[in-house]
Amino acid sequence: MAEKIILHGRALAPGVVEGEALVSKESLVWSHGVNPPTGRIVDVRVAVCGQCVKDKILVYPLGKGSTASATWILENTRCGNAPKAFLNRETELIILTGAVLSTELYGATIPVVDRLDQNPDEVIETGDWVKVDGDRGIVEITKKSV
Repeated sequence: MAEKIILHGRALAPGVVEGEALVSKESLVWSHGVNPPTGRIVDVRVAVCGQCVKDKILVYPLGKGSTASATWILENTRCGNAPKAFLNRETELIILTGAVLSTELYGATIPVVDRLDQNPDEVIETGDWVKVDGDRGIVEITKKSV
């Protein structure tokens, strides 16, 4: 049986989704760091450069960059290349804004949970199956088979 881990945190944007995790140990910048038409991370300063965020549970410590990050998240959503959810140690307001506006403008639910009882980028690995409950702040991780 696969190992399951349950984390509890702060629910910021509602919705319940599940999918495969993409984990960055480094902070991510959306503005000029993720290409909306492809959903690929193009920031060469991070180890996950070249990975696609589309339909992933995107896990990273915190965002970095400018106020334009929300519009880059929105453009990824408009192009059909947004992640399913954001899990951060601490979520920047501009990342939350991008998730909330994705719902309002495009009907795309992108739950956001942060301040989990364990650092998500240390507990979750790329390829793990993750269920995010953005209504209650609960994250259920099923570790990938080795």
